[in-house]
Amino acid sequence: MMAKYLDMRKMNKFEGLSFTSKFTNPNIYASFSNKFFKSSLIDKRESFAVQSSFVNKSLITPVQTHSKRVVFSNESGDIKNCDGSFSTNENLVCSIQVADCLPIYFAHKFKNIYGLIHVGWRGLVNQIIMSTGQLLLSNNYKLEEFEVLIGPSIQSCCFEVQSDIVGQFNEKFVEKKINKSFKVNLQNNAKSDLYLTGFLEKNIEVVPICTFCNSDTYFSYRKDNNISGRMIGLIGVNI
Repeated sequence: MMAKYLDMRKMNKFEGLSFTSKFTNPNIYASFSNKFFKSSLIDKRESFAVQSSFVNKSLITPVQTHSKRVVFSNESGDIKNCDGSFSTNENLVCSIQVADCLPIYFAHKFKNIYGLIHVGWRGLVNQIIMSTGQLLLSNNYKLEEFEVLIGPSIQSCCFEVQSDIVGQFNEKFVEKKINKSFKVNLQNNAKSDLYLTGFLEKNIEVVPICTFCNSDTYFSYRKDNNISGRMIGLIGVNI
């Protein structure tokens, strides 16, 4: 389906990962920053966009609330109470910020249609992936024509919840109990939701990087709490 992703820290002082080669559509560019490129403001996103080869592009910036709302947008700027966006406008770039949550990238194989959603555990149990599929279907797109990449995020080795939360997850994604805590595999949960929504299993890939384990390179809210920064995820078109 897709080629290897590139560690861009070794190239041109770009602080992050490029997923551009991951997708069949050669026009779609995608990237993910690391903690060496600190981000909290939109102008930081714009700077990272330029580093990611998005020149003279404007950003779509969801105001993330761990909701299940995903939208199509052909205008730049903030979108309130939203955790993901799609676009067909070649002058726009979809963006999100994460620190342990799942950045999920979508790229159409043949058309310049692209999207990016922020998936925390709340969004996952509230069916943001199903909402994403419904959005695409309502716009007459075929889900089997999209490739999906789940970027660096907290993995089951480090994502623990207590008994008051674990009941919200399907038990098949709860891997084991440690004392009074339960470990949950968010990536497998997301993959299952994508498949059940209608995306093809062969078109879904997970980047096996745990942000908690690799907190020397990536921000981890679970590890650093309120002092944690955020990584930037971007996807768009370059022709």
